[in-house]
Amino acid sequence: MATHNQEMTLECEVAVVGGGVMGFSAAHYLAEYGRDTVLMDQFPLPHTRGSSGGHTRITRLANYGDPALTSIMKDSFDRWLQMEHQSGVNLFRPAPLLTVGSMSSESTGNVLDNVMTSIHASGSTPEVLDVGTANQRFRTSFPDNYKAVVDPSAGVLMADKCLKTLQSLFLNNGGRVLDGWPVTSVTPGETVELRGPKGRVKAKAAVLCPGPWAGPLLGSLGVQIPVRAEKIGVYYWKVRDPKTPVFTFIDLSCSDNHFYALPDFEYPGYMKLCYHVGLRTDPDERDKVDMSTVQRRTEDYVKKFFPCLEPKPSVVESCMYTITPDNNFVLDRHPKYQNLVFGAGFSGTGYKIAPACGEALAKMALGLQPQLDFSSFTLGRFYRSKM
Repeated sequence: MATHNQEMTLECEVAVVGGGVMGFSAAHYLAEYGRDTVLMDQFPLPHTRGSSGGHTRITRLANYGDPALTSIMKDSFDRWLQMEHQSGVNLFRPAPLLTVGSMSSESTGNVLDNVMTSIHASGSTPEVLDVGTANQRFRTSFPDNYKAVVDPSAGVLMADKCLKTLQSLFLNNGGRVLDGWPVTSVTPGETVELRGPKGRVKAKAAVLCPGPWAGPLLGSLGVQIPVRAEKIGVYYWKVRDPKTPVFTFIDLSCSDNHFYALPDFEYPGYMKLCYHVGLRTDPDERDKVDMSTVQRRTEDYVKKFFPCLEPKPSVVESCMYTITPDNNFVLDRHPKYQNLVFGAGFSGTGYKIAPACGEALAKMALGLQPQLDFSSFTLGRFYRSKM
């Protein structure tokens, strides 16, 4: 990490705000392009106060969201594997994805059809299972009105290793890190000036990936981005059925929220199973939030559908989500200052698409067009910013 001096003044070509997976992805590509890049984060790295902490995240080709995500997910899937080869660090562990949905829900049939279409489009072959076969294979207990689809190409990103690898690649290409360096103001213009208690950084362009702090920071720049921060309960359940296989899981019975699970890659013998919805909170006040209602709902779900697990969690942790009204991220340029770009609202899908989004943010900061089409994810889909 960089050594910090009080009231420093530092100049660079591009400044990146936010040391999560999205910020480091953008910084990595900027440095790879030979740009003098400085990344800043308000906390000493690594930390768990944002959305990129922890050991594991699901990655998949199966897309149940906006169709525009399919190519972005596939591109990122390939880029993670390329980085694994480049670094020599094991970033990906295979774990087939069991996707289920209640056919009592009007939307489930279409969503599962989209899942299968996206898997095919990405070059893999989905497997459709009757619920009895799924329950026997995965040690679950879903009723007859459920349908199951398996994405055999899915797996787990070793999140902490992914973030550390991005940081190493960035530093190896000449990048500089200022951690424990909060940004209190951003002044746009031909030169972007980023100020904080420890001094200022001047850059020709800036990439803002502030995670749960996106609303206030972007709001100070006249960009009213409709995001909310939520505290999410992260629960680990002891596996009591020794025949439980290694798999990832998503229940898509409800269109706006779902349960998901990952195998015991973090705490051996303890599967991670969480509810995709949390409680709205100020990210600086997260430790004051009572998550008991979320935990009880998750316990009820485990008791009902996962007899292979103990009914009470053995380890309880938390994470921060940043969510937009349509549950899709925002990746855009400032409407007045083209050298100021930002990304926010990635929670629930950010890790798996970080390389493609980071590459896009890097190119946008340099005045170039991204390789992929991100037009579905601009801020204008909500409203025009009043500048």
